[in-house]
Amino acid sequence: MGLRRLTDEQRGQWRDEGYFLIKGALARDQAAGYLAAADEVIERYRAERPKVREQRAFTIIQMVEQSPAFDSLLDHPGTFGIILDLMGPYLQVMGTQIYVRYPSADRLSGWHTDAGPSLQQIRVEPESLPLNFKIQYFLTDIPEEDHANFCVVPGSHHVLFPKEGFSNGREPEGAIQICAEAGDAAIFPHNLWHGVAPHWGEEVRRSVTLRYGQMWCRPYDYEKAPDAVLARMTARQRRLMGDMGPDYTATDYFKPHDQLETILAGLE
Repeated sequence: MGLRRLTDEQRGQWRDEGYFLIKGALARDQAAGYLAAADEVIERYRAERPKVREQRAFTIIQMVEQSPAFDSLLDHPGTFGIILDLMGPYLQVMGTQIYVRYPSADRLSGWHTDAGPSLQQIRVEPESLPLNFKIQYFLTDIPEEDHANFCVVPGSHHVLFPKEGFSNGREPEGAIQICAEAGDAAIFPHNLWHGVAPHWGEEVRRSVTLRYGQMWCRPYDYEKAPDAVLARMTARQRRLMGDMGPDYTATDYFKPHDQLETILAGLE
């Protein structure tokens, strides 16, 4: 798979609707490999936490620390060029997660924006670089609605989320459910209204997300990944996980710009 870059159509959808879907971001065999790794982590996680077994939906944070199989997602050529085109080179990974969604007649996640009520109120200019965004890789097929679909309200990143939220089955006007195949990936910013549909099917839905943010932002899951995790990674992956090296200073916020072409060349 070659290096992908942001298209004009994707940039326009990002500006106007606040998200877009990358079809085939991962090859089918790659998606299957990540799914197998996720299932190993999920099995271990559930065995260690009996109460989790009763939950219809749960999230496992610090995914990269759970298994080295996910290291290659940090700068995967199917998405990383697009990520750099959207955010610029001064970025780091803010958090990594595995999502697990079992069959349920009720919504598996209510409507919300990420990172709480403070960040919820921050909306950048349409042509501005984003503060942070998530990329969600779907590891199982979701060919129809009401099968734990990722749901969004296109254009809602331009509007404040209502203080009263949405309850008693209320749905935001214009909400849609995204159908996807294993290997597709959705990118969306912190303030896009989103949630998870009920799951009337039988298969357990699994997906993984990585959040990228501007380098000066505080990571969600950790200040820096543990040394044992960083030791197995490439130099670029270590930097994405917060390790700028022993001589790091504030001026290093400017250095990644010089590495941009190197980053992209390494993926081609």
